[in-house]
Amino acid sequence: MSKQGFDSDALQSFSYKQELQRSLKFFSSFAVAFSFISITTGIFSSYSLALGAAGPAGIWTWPFVMVGHLLVALIFADLSSKIPLSGYVYQWVSRLTNRGFGWFTGWAALCYLIIVVPTVDYGVAPIFLDLVGIKSTTTVLTTVVLITIVIQALLNIYGVRIATIINNSAVYTEVIGFIGIIIILSFVLFFKGADFSLLTYTAHKVGSNGSYFTAFVLAVVMGSYTLVGFEAAANLAEETVDANKTVPKAIVFSMLLAGLIGFIFLIIITSGIKDINSIMASTSPISDILQSRLGTAVADFFLALVIVSIFACGLIIMASASRLIYALARDNVFFASNVFKKVDQKHNVPYNAIILVSVLGIIAVFYFGKLSLLIGTSAALPAIIYLITVVAYATKIKTLPDSDGFKLGKWRLPVTILAIIWLVFEVGILTLPKDFLPTTKVILYLFLAGIVIYWAVFRSRIKEGKIGINLEKDLDV
Repeated sequence: MSKQGFDSDALQSFSYKQELQRSLKFFSSFAVAFSFISITTGIFSSYSLALGAAGPAGIWTWPFVMVGHLLVALIFADLSSKIPLSGYVYQWVSRLTNRGFGWFTGWAALCYLIIVVPTVDYGVAPIFLDLVGIKSTTTVLTTVVLITIVIQALLNIYGVRIATIINNSAVYTEVIGFIGIIIILSFVLFFKGADFSLLTYTAHKVGSNGSYFTAFVLAVVMGSYTLVGFEAAANLAEETVDANKTVPKAIVFSMLLAGLIGFIFLIIITSGIKDINSIMASTSPISDILQSRLGTAVADFFLALVIVSIFACGLIIMASASRLIYALARDNVFFASNVFKKVDQKHNVPYNAIILVSVLGIIAVFYFGKLSLLIGTSAALPAIIYLITVVAYATKIKTLPDSDGFKLGKWRLPVTILAIIWLVFEVGILTLPKDFLPTTKVILYLFLAGIVIYWAVFRSRIKEGKIGINLEKDLDV
């Protein structure tokens, strides 16, 4: 049997039929996950927040987040091998616990994906404006973000192939750009002097209790905002060839590579700071460091690569969000399901779902306003979603069947325990401190809205089995 035939049969075993175009192979699946993580987007957008919270020494929170999220990635790889379906956490949690928890997890994931699209595009806008020499006023910045969202929607509607070509190209620009910056900047610093003392400089930052530790842990927001999205490969599983083997490898490899390259970059870029006071006061510190050390021409070249990478990140996030809406609508647990589960026959994409994501993303631009609030929400929400999913995984840890594609084996229990410990700590950091109170309020409002919608619109029909996932032919989980 061909791989395409095996994938279609696997999909039918979950009571679904093949509607999306299955064309993604390993590199494209890896590119989806790597572009969603997008260390370029995350670091360029949140480096200033880490500096502001804990000074340059705040970069040392990165390896802690990297290890914690790698544990989550291993669990998600295991789940994606067993349940290779669009809708990822919605599908997984529904089958591990029940349809109600699954729907709520899907709601939380959808809120995150919709919010993170404009968050990412806010990251590319100031770099683009700086590169073309246009003054970055609030109005101009917002206009660029809105135009970017529309362009990303059109590219996604046109089809998965063109989005894949752009996304695959962006992986090269991101890796080449980051490695190029690391090599050239290291060479420059070797001859002109790097200030390695900055790697432990706290900038006299302290938390509300007068302790630097409190300030230090707040810098976790940089890694938590950046090192997420590896599960996007799972959300496009129904468009992936040999999905139960390809997707798990893409998830783990993308997380590992992004974490390592990102950490090396942070060490080099921080060592290259000339004037710490001006950099900490800057709204675009990395761009300023590159221009001061490499000159305008070289810095602009790398910034152009950065723009491509960040744009592709927003592009793939929009695609991922539309697949989640499609998965919910396919099970009739979304508003106007008949509209949003439609797949365009020419391009094999859920075009109505893509349009909805872009419209909601535009609304989010005007609702949130502040980039710091967008980033804070985009960091905390995935941590909460990860925690819900890993706890659901833990409830069936002894009965989950093994898969030929990927399995943790004897490491399943220790990986799960360590992942839960990390995620509880991370969620606490990103929601409890008063610095993140606005973020916590937004998340509570979103969750409250989800609870009301579930009880008022979907609960009774899901309980009666009229709508929702068909579990009659499901795996024994």
